[in-house]
Amino acid sequence: MSMPVQWALLEHDEIVENLFHVNGHGDILRALKPQSIPQLAAMLAIIRPAKRHLLNSDWDTIMNNVWIKPEGDQYYFKKSHAIAYAQAVVVQLNLLVESLQE
Repeated sequence: MSMPVQWALLEHDEIVENLFHVNGHGDILRALKPQSIPQLAAMLAIIRPAKRHLLNSDWDTIMNNVWIKPEGDQYYFKKSHAIAYAQAVVVQLNLLVESLQE
C-alpha cells in the first residue's frame, strides 16, 4: 500500500485482466480513469446494477451519488466494501508492477 500507484496501467487490458474484481471492465476503467482509491471504489460500485446509471457521469456526479443506498432489491456495493476491494486491487496492481520489474 505504501508504493505509489501507477493508475495509467488500469488503461491496459493486459494488466487489468490479471486484477481482482476489475478484470473484464477495462472499457469502464479507460472511460473513468480513476486516480485514487475512492475513485476506484466508486468505479467498482458503478459496475453493479444499482449504480450502473452513473457510468457516463462526471466524477463530481458519481461521487455525490454512488454511495446513496438504492431503493428496492438491486445489487450494489456499500462504500466500506468498495473501498476494501479497491485497496485489494491496488495491492494486487503494485505486486504485479513489482514482479514485472524483477
